[in-house]
Amino acid sequence: MRKVVAQTVILSVLTICLCSQSHAQWSKKPFDATYEMQTNMGNQTLRMLNDGQGHVRNEITTPGGKVVSLIDTPKKVMYSIMEAQKMVMRIPYNPDPATAITDETSAKAAKAISLGTKTIDGHPCHGWKTEVKGATTETWTGDDINCVVLSTTKGPSYSSTMKLKKYSTETPLASVFSPPTSGYKMMEMPGAK
Repeated sequence: MRKVVAQTVILSVLTICLCSQSHAQWSKKPFDATYEMQTNMGNQTLRMLNDGQGHVRNEITTPGGKVVSLIDTPKKVMYSIMEAQKMVMRIPYNPDPATAITDETSAKAAKAISLGTKTIDGHPCHGWKTEVKGATTETWTGDDINCVVLSTTKGPSYSSTMKLKKYSTETPLASVFSPPTSGYKMMEMPGAK
């Protein structure tokens, strides 16, 4: 059980890291995006849904199963759902606004380096390079969809690539952003209340 909780915490932290740069720009527009991810933990699929009002649902499908995270930005909380164990972990969520690059002004605030422009899978993109705690991230945002199209991160003991495979502007149902309650045990992580 401890191993499952530890893995869920690791995947939750990964979710926060992968979403931090893209979350701010997506928070004003609803979307449903699917990414292919390659990380040290193997190949994964990430589906991100946003209601345009600060609520995000992330579904990471790994060889070991599926992890669902719900981010409620207005309340500054994230829920990690462990379906097999019927548990929900409530975790504080305080993204660093300096890592959320949405335009040239926010790029300068994050001390990002411009990578210029290029077309990726038909999307005209602007690229930015940032360095945080020894990790270098290159993010390419589609000018046509205002969404991350490709992101790579390389650190001392971690690397990941996240590539957009499917994107829709359809507004997700409100119910997908609420944690399950019936039959689930809620665990509070420090500072989450």
